Parts: sequence; structure tokens; C-alpha cells
Amino acid sequence: MTKSFRVRFIGWLCLAGAVCIGFGCAPKGSRSDMDAATPVPPPIDLLLPRTLEVHSFTQTETFEQKQGGVRARVKARDAYGDGTKAFGRFRFAVYQYVPQRQDKRGSKLADWEIDVSQPEQNLVYWDRHTGSYEFKLGWDHRVPAGTKLILEAIFQSEFTPRLIAERDIVAGE
Repeated sequence: MTKSFRVRFIGWLCLAGAVCIGFGCAPKGSRSDMDAATPVPPPIDLLLPRTLEVHSFTQTETFEQKQGGVRARVKARDAYGDGTKAFGRFRFAVYQYVPQRQDKRGSKLADWEIDVSQPEQNLVYWDRHTGSYEFKLGWDHRVPAGTKLILEAIFQSEFTPRLIAERDIVAGE
């Protein structure tokens, strides 16, 4: 771990602690998804995730024990458009692609929820080379090559509004 990375990491931890002490931390489950985010003072608020992007390197893959799934790469961007860390929960869903409808999402094939609100867990999924998160989303069945799917990613945090992104992917590509 480089010194610069450690300094930034410690800075984020101090910021999170100061925000919790300064504004109070609501108990889990006390807010609905539609509530406004906990305020973060400027200019620190500019560094929080504002948009979410499912990276083009996202693809279907076969994992251990011949388990199928999706290797999802997700990038959160701050107010400047720079990649940033996102502390909260990611939810993913894979849908069948239905070309004859305005909403192309068909049946849900699988879904996952991954909590990255704690620094140790956040680093498990963080790829510093790409400035994005990488998630291995496995399921118990294979999808035939050439099958078109839609991956939806949702990020939720008490400090940001809900962020949603999706990408069409083709199995085996």
C-alpha cells in the first residue's frame, strides 16, 4: 500500500467519523429509500459519488466449480467526473433482454446485494488500477453463449441519492 493511498484512506475514515459525530448516525432501517441523503458539508460533498457507470469490461464468465455468472465492473464518479470510492450497498440484477418492448428488461434471472460500507470490505472489491469496483456475481446455472442480458447496478448510501446504471451484455463475449 502506497503512502499516498494510506493518507487518503485515513482521511476518508476521519471524514466519515466526523460526519457521524457532527450530524448523528440514524439507526439502520430508520429511513426509507426516498429520504434525502444525510448532509455532508461543502466542499467534501463534491467528492461523494454522483453518477454510476457499468464499465464496458463487464462480461459473463465461468467461475470456480464451473459456476456461471457475471464479472461486473462498476465505476462511481464524483462531481468532477473523477472515479471515486463508494461506501454503501451495491445491488445487482440480471434480466433477460426482450427486444420487442420499450423496457427491454424481461424476467429477472438473478440478483445480489453487496455491502461495501466498511473500509475493509470496500477494499476487497476495489481495483486501484482501473479506479473501479469488480464484483464476481455467480449463479448456479449457465447462460448459453450469445444470449443477450441486461445488468442493472444500484448504489445506495446514507450520504448520496440512489444511483442506478445498466448495461446490455452478451453471454460469452
